[in-house]
Amino acid sequence: MGVAVLALLLTACYRPLAVAHQANHPDTRPWWCHSTGGEGTHGSAYYTNLGITKGMLSWDDCLAVSGHLDKAAAFALQWPTRGDAEAAGWKATVNYATGMGTHHSRGNALQGAFNPDQPNFLQYGGNSPDAKLVGMSWYVNNGPDGPPEGFEGNNDWWHTHEYLCVSRTSGLVVFDGQCPSGVDGTSVYLGGYWMVHAWIVPGWLNQSDVFVGHHPCLLAGGPAAPDDPCWTSGPMPH
Repeated sequence: MGVAVLALLLTACYRPLAVAHQANHPDTRPWWCHSTGGEGTHGSAYYTNLGITKGMLSWDDCLAVSGHLDKAAAFALQWPTRGDAEAAGWKATVNYATGMGTHHSRGNALQGAFNPDQPNFLQYGGNSPDAKLVGMSWYVNNGPDGPPEGFEGNNDWWHTHEYLCVSRTSGLVVFDGQCPSGVDGTSVYLGGYWMVHAWIVPGWLNQSDVFVGHHPCLLAGGPAAPDDPCWTSGPMPH
């Protein structure tokens, strides 16, 4: 494991590492400024239809994004467990889901504007109070025609969930889409709301695409064990 990756695992100081990378390797970018793939679902068509691709950010954009990621990580890590978050007023809108973890919001997430330094949702790796923070996401009402401007550069591909099925009993989202027959829920139209994830929590980095929609090590049964093969695809140091 490289020294820079180890430093990130311990501190999540993206901008200082980006500055050092620029000084020593100006022709390349640190992984969070160079996405190598594309999100295969959830809104990729919007970007590909416009000829937008992911790739290497300019240094100005890289440094700006790095600063935002530092502040966003510091904000989210104030609540390192689900219990910490819920004690501080964050409430689950979605319990643990494969690839994403939970979605916890505080206040009315549907009224949230884009603040690159403060995500609207915190994501935890389980439904128990000791479940650890694994990710975060932003959720912005920008209308159905297109996503918000978002972060600097073109690597943050936002997506929508046109309909979500919300349980009438728990108030939690129980289905991604309109409520199926037999489900006691309400189908809520949210086609104008756009979401992007960031996998920047130490231990849950996604080096192939920091803004990808799903993390491959958030398995159906919970977070993957340290020796699970999922950690070698990406790669995703933990």
